Amino acid sequence: MAGSPTLSVLLVACGFFVLSPYLPTWMLELTVGTTAGALILLVLVLLVLQVDIVLGLATFLAVAALFLENRRRTVSKVSSMMTTKEEPMRIKELDTPAENLVPGEIHPDHKGSEADDYGFEPTEESGKNDFEGLGAESQDEKQPLETVPPQPSIVSELMQQKGLATI
Repeated sequence: MAGSPTLSVLLVACGFFVLSPYLPTWMLELTVGTTAGALILLVLVLLVLQVDIVLGLATFLAVAALFLENRRRTVSKVSSMMTTKEEPMRIKELDTPAENLVPGEIHPDHKGSEADDYGFEPTEESGKNDFEGLGAESQDEKQPLETVPPQPSIVSELMQQKGLATI
């Protein structure tokens, strides 16, 4: 009974499912953290599914546990970085010069902005705001194209005349 390949695959899949929280991070990053590793595991699941549905399901659950454990570790790492007690740098501190790394180091003066206030309105330097017409034809004098019927009620007649519709 212990030599059965079905039982062996089920035990290995169960082992990966149960022990996935205890696997080292480097192993998870290598298997499910890379595109190639994830693709290989996906192909493995599909191949085992073709052999036996129960073994395929067990393999799928083991691979899913590896994916979920890798995602859980990534989220916990990011959330622990976001909940640090370290105060973020204030905007006012960005204007202070950096400390000297080497004795006698010279820092250039901070260059201020050339304008005191920036606006989104056009200025004289950006061009004129005058509107120039396109010529003698105004927008009110334009005529509709021939393809647009003057009244919606004659659309069917027009379509029949052009041979695009039949009754």
